[in-house]
Amino acid sequence: MTSDKNLLAVLKRLEYGVYIVTMGKGEAGNAFTASWVTQVSSEPPMVAVAIHNKHQSARLLNEHESFLVNLLPAEGESVARTYYGPAESGYEKLKAASITTSPVTRAPIINGAAAYLECRIVQRVLAGNHTLYLGEVVGGASLTEGPLLTSSNCKLRYLG
Repeated sequence: MTSDKNLLAVLKRLEYGVYIVTMGKGEAGNAFTASWVTQVSSEPPMVAVAIHNKHQSARLLNEHESFLVNLLPAEGESVARTYYGPAESGYEKLKAASITTSPVTRAPIINGAAAYLECRIVQRVLAGNHTLYLGEVVGGASLTEGPLLTSSNCKLRYLG
């Protein structure tokens, strides 16, 4: 990470959604809280997720070729904290989770999510110490209405 305090202060001001990204199936699945998620195309619909190269989920994404973005309601900070933590924190994050299997990719949907997007990985782009996983949206649903959890309405902030 940059040591330039002025640059870091500006980067901290960028606004992000706060999501839970899931991948894999059953015991081979994992979940993590992410804020570096963005739509990159409308035709076909695509999103990008940036994941630290040392994160265990990078390996799982390469094995399963898909991921799911869980959008959280504004009051979902405690749920996001469940999956927030160091990249080396282990694969047990979904063991006690209340989940539903998604219809297309069979990835875990976190029960209580406001919406979700199922994505098939179509490209990987190395970006410094992260990789961008570009996923074509192949399924999804809005499950509730209302505002979503973002970096402006919670205290979770990822700076890489």
